[in-house]
Amino acid sequence: MSEPPVIRPLRETDLPAILGIENLAFSPPWPEEAFRHTEFTQSWVISTDGDLRGYIIYHVVPDEAVIVNFAIAPDFWCHGLGSLLLQHSLDIMQESGINAVYLDVRRSNLAALKLYNKYGFKPLGVRKNYYSKPREDALVMVRYNNG
Repeated sequence: MSEPPVIRPLRETDLPAILGIENLAFSPPWPEEAFRHTEFTQSWVISTDGDLRGYIIYHVVPDEAVIVNFAIAPDFWCHGLGSLLLQHSLDIMQESGINAVYLDVRRSNLAALKLYNKYGFKPLGVRKNYYSKPREDALVMVRYNNG
């Protein structure tokens, strides 16, 4: 990465790059239709050297948010891009009056769990057999912004 990362709102024209990352990062990946039926008003992408490297999509209800999809291209894991994108999103959520942020994560995704713990997410519960390929429980996590 020769230029600093750039974070900007997700655009529909980003969909091909997002699908490419999704297919590399997740098993099973979200289908294209799921992205096409998602409102991107609360979504961001991060790019380096003009190429999209990751995205985060979340939904907001009055004072809560749910991160529904968040991925960094595997070739750029451990480069700090996930931290930058998550921090950016959490800052915007807090400025918008969001008091709680929720997400689901595979129990075996130790890198994601480390990142979420770093940003104050705590385990809240378990969704049994939530994921497939392989079948696995999801850990439900929450981060409270009001202290």
